[in-house]
Amino acid sequence: MRKVLIVDDDSVTRGLLSRVLKAHSEEFLVTTAADGKEATVIIREQTINLVITDLQMPNMDGFELLAYISEYHSEIPVFIMTAFGDSDVKKRLDTFGSIKYFEKPLNIDIITECILDELNSGAEGTLKGISLSSFLQLIEMEKKTCTLRIKTKNQSGMLYFLKGDLISASCDNLENDEAIYEMLCWDKIVIEIENLCKKAKKEIKQPLMNLLMAGLSIKDEKEHKNKEKKTPLKPLKTLSSK
Repeated sequence: MRKVLIVDDDSVTRGLLSRVLKAHSEEFLVTTAADGKEATVIIREQTINLVITDLQMPNMDGFELLAYISEYHSEIPVFIMTAFGDSDVKKRLDTFGSIKYFEKPLNIDIITECILDELNSGAEGTLKGISLSSFLQLIEMEKKTCTLRIKTKNQSGMLYFLKGDLISASCDNLENDEAIYEMLCWDKIVIEIENLCKKAKKEIKQPLMNLLMAGLSIKDEKEHKNKEKKTPLKPLKTLSSK
């Protein structure tokens, strides 16, 4: 039997979703957790097919949970519950398209339909880990203060957020804008998060959205050039002598 894990420190939200989704108990079971720490225990001990999580929680918040799932259980799709309060934020998140989110107070009919669609999509084996660009947008949206370490293969970089504002970045010999562009080009990343900002000085001047759009454009260009290099040249036809 498939399982959906609901993670929220608000017992009312957990209870409401659990009661409503019981109507679909023949299709999936519902289990709940009050924070990210409790959720990771459940994920390790049980087979979970979908996680629906809030972002602001005590002990281990939704960002830390997302980072954990992305690293260790990237096959599990994640829905996010949040209170935006800003239509511009929603439009920016829609630009990247990789986050399925639900604004509180929840529309139960919509979230139920999306759960059933996800569980019945048949996209097994597809990695559904959140992208770095989407993760950074969520941090800005929630005005979170933290330090991120982004790792891939033999490289790593640092990103520093103060109340949702990306103030500094470093990666190898690159700093700030160039460091962000480099990290956005990485695939199969691991995100480590620490809930404090280890820098105080604002070194990045551009808005995060501008940096992300430029970085993703650079990534697309690099991928296009790599494809051109891998495309074999057709041999030239030789003229036969008569």
